[in-house]
Amino acid sequence: MVDPQPYDLVRLHPASAATAGTTPATTLIIADIVEDQPGTYEVWHLADHPDHHDWAAAVTLDDLAAITRSTATGDVHTWTLSP
Repeated sequence: MVDPQPYDLVRLHPASAATAGTTPATTLIIADIVEDQPGTYEVWHLADHPDHHDWAAAVTLDDLAAITRSTATGDVHTWTLSP
C-alpha cells in the first residue's frame, strides 16, 4: 500500500466525491497532510480548475480511488485503491 504524499494527484470514490462536492472524474492534488488527524489529507482542485482558489476538502485514504505520483526522474506511477 502506498501512502499519499503532497503533490500526488488523486481521484475519489463516487460516494466520497459527492460528499466533498466534486465528481469522481475530477483530478485533485494533495496539498498537505493534516497533522493533527492521522490519515487525513487536504486536497485541492488543480490550478486550471475554475474552483481552484475557492474549494478544498479533507479526505482519508478510504476516500481515494486512485493515486498518481510523478518522480524526480520523470517516472509516473498510478495505484488504484479498493473501495
